[in-house]
Amino acid sequence: MKRNKEECSIIFSIKLGKNLTFMWSSAPDTKGSTDLKIRQIPELAIIAKNMGCRIQNGRIFIPDLDIYNRLLIYACVRISMRSRIKIRDLATLVFELSSLDAHYWASRFRELWWKHEKYRPLLKTAKAFRLFFGLG
Repeated sequence: MKRNKEECSIIFSIKLGKNLTFMWSSAPDTKGSTDLKIRQIPELAIIAKNMGCRIQNGRIFIPDLDIYNRLLIYACVRISMRSRIKIRDLATLVFELSSLDAHYWASRFRELWWKHEKYRPLLKTAKAFRLFFGLG
Protein backbone atom coordinates (compact mmCIF):
# COMPACT_ATOMS: atom_id res chain seq x y z
CA MET A 1 0.00 0.00 0.00
CA LYS A 2 1.35 3.41 -0.98
CA ARG A 3 1.34 6.27 1.51
CA ASN A 4 0.52 9.70 0.23
CA LYS A 5 3.15 12.44 0.44
CA GLU A 6 1.31 14.45 3.11
CA GLU A 7 1.09 11.43 5.42
CA CYS A 8 4.89 10.93 5.34
CA SER A 9 5.93 14.56 5.73
CA ILE A 10 7.57 15.98 8.83
CA ILE A 11 5.65 18.56 10.82
CA PHE A 12 7.63 21.44 12.33
CA SER A 13 5.96 23.40 15.11
CA ILE A 14 6.44 25.64 18.12
CA LYS A 15 4.22 25.01 21.12
CA LEU A 16 3.19 28.32 22.67
CA GLY A 17 2.75 29.00 26.37
CA LYS A 18 4.89 30.21 29.26
CA ASN A 19 7.77 28.57 27.37
CA LEU A 20 8.25 28.02 23.64
CA THR A 21 8.91 24.42 22.65
CA PHE A 22 10.43 23.87 19.21
CA MET A 23 9.63 20.38 17.97
CA TRP A 24 9.16 18.24 14.90
CA SER A 25 7.24 15.03 14.39
CA SER A 26 6.14 12.73 11.62
CA ALA A 27 2.45 12.97 12.55
CA PRO A 28 0.35 15.75 14.10
CA ASP A 29 -0.70 13.69 17.12
CA THR A 30 2.70 12.24 18.06
CA LYS A 31 5.09 13.80 20.58
CA GLY A 32 8.10 14.07 18.26
CA SER A 33 11.57 15.40 19.00
CA THR A 34 12.18 18.56 21.05
CA ASP A 35 14.87 20.85 19.65
CA LEU A 36 14.61 23.70 22.16
CA LYS A 37 12.62 24.93 25.17
CA ILE A 38 12.97 28.61 25.88
CA ARG A 39 11.05 31.35 27.65
CA GLN A 40 8.33 33.20 25.75
CA ILE A 41 9.39 35.75 23.12
CA PRO A 42 6.33 37.95 22.42
CA GLU A 43 7.23 38.96 18.87
CA LEU A 44 8.02 35.42 17.65
CA ALA A 45 4.40 34.66 16.71
CA ILE A 46 4.22 37.85 14.63
CA ILE A 47 7.49 37.05 12.86
CA ALA A 48 6.35 33.47 12.22
CA LYS A 49 3.02 34.65 10.78
CA ASN A 50 4.87 37.01 8.43
CA MET A 51 6.97 34.04 7.28
CA GLY A 52 3.86 32.12 6.21
CA CYS A 53 3.38 30.03 9.35
CA ARG A 54 -0.06 29.07 10.63
CA ILE A 55 -1.06 29.61 14.27
CA GLN A 56 -3.68 27.21 15.57
CA ASN A 57 -4.57 25.60 18.92
CA GLY A 58 -1.67 27.15 20.82
CA ARG A 59 0.89 26.10 18.22
CA ILE A 60 2.78 27.68 15.36
CA PHE A 61 2.91 25.29 12.40
CA ILE A 62 5.93 25.93 10.20
CA PRO A 63 5.80 24.99 6.50
CA ASP A 64 9.43 23.91 6.01
CA LEU A 65 12.79 23.23 7.63
CA ASP A 66 14.41 26.45 6.40
CA ILE A 67 11.88 28.68 8.16
CA TYR A 68 12.03 26.43 11.24
CA ASN A 69 15.84 26.84 11.34
CA ARG A 70 15.59 30.63 11.07
CA LEU A 71 12.99 30.86 13.86
CA LEU A 72 15.11 28.60 16.07
CA ILE A 73 18.20 30.77 15.54
CA TYR A 74 16.19 33.92 16.21
CA ALA A 75 14.85 32.48 19.48
CA CYS A 76 18.26 31.24 20.67
CA VAL A 77 20.06 34.52 20.03
CA ARG A 78 17.17 36.89 20.84
CA ILE A 79 16.78 35.68 24.41
CA SER A 80 20.25 37.03 25.27
CA MET A 81 19.68 40.51 23.77
CA ARG A 82 18.26 43.68 25.34
CA SER A 83 18.71 46.49 22.80
CA ARG A 84 15.65 46.98 20.58
CA ILE A 85 17.86 48.20 17.74
CA LYS A 86 20.07 45.09 17.93
CA ILE A 87 16.95 42.88 18.13
CA ARG A 88 15.63 44.48 14.94
CA ASP A 89 19.05 43.95 13.32
CA LEU A 90 18.95 40.30 14.45
CA ALA A 91 15.54 39.76 12.82
CA THR A 92 16.79 41.23 9.55
CA LEU A 93 20.03 39.25 9.67
CA VAL A 94 18.48 35.88 10.50
CA PHE A 95 16.06 36.06 7.61
CA GLU A 96 18.74 37.24 5.16
CA LEU A 97 21.14 34.39 6.00
CA SER A 98 21.78 31.87 3.26
CA SER A 99 20.00 28.54 3.74
CA LEU A 100 23.37 26.86 4.34
CA ASP A 101 24.33 29.33 7.11
CA ALA A 102 20.89 29.02 8.70
CA HIS A 103 21.16 25.23 8.64
CA TYR A 104 24.64 25.32 10.20
CA TRP A 105 23.74 27.64 13.09
CA ALA A 106 20.41 25.93 13.81
CA SER A 107 22.14 22.54 13.82
CA ARG A 108 24.71 23.82 16.28
CA PHE A 109 22.01 25.10 18.64
CA ARG A 110 20.03 21.84 18.30
CA GLU A 111 23.07 19.69 19.06
CA LEU A 112 23.79 21.70 22.21
CA TRP A 113 20.17 21.44 23.32
CA TRP A 114 20.09 17.67 22.75
CA LYS A 115 23.32 17.27 24.72
CA HIS A 116 22.42 19.44 27.75
CA GLU A 117 18.62 20.04 27.57
CA LYS A 118 19.20 23.46 29.18
CA TYR A 119 19.47 26.91 27.68
CA ARG A 120 22.56 28.10 29.58
CA PRO A 121 25.06 26.02 27.51
CA LEU A 122 23.66 27.70 24.36
CA LEU A 123 24.65 31.18 25.58
CA LYS A 124 28.28 30.89 24.39
CA THR A 125 27.14 29.90 20.92
CA ALA A 126 24.55 32.72 20.89
CA LYS A 127 27.33 35.15 21.83
CA ALA A 128 29.57 33.71 19.09
CA PHE A 129 26.73 34.25 16.58
CA ARG A 130 26.29 37.87 17.72
CA LEU A 131 30.02 38.60 17.54
CA PHE A 132 30.48 36.87 14.18
CA PHE A 133 27.67 38.92 12.62
CA GLY A 134 28.50 42.20 14.39
CA LEU A 135 25.55 42.32 16.74
CA GLY A 136 27.74 42.83 19.81
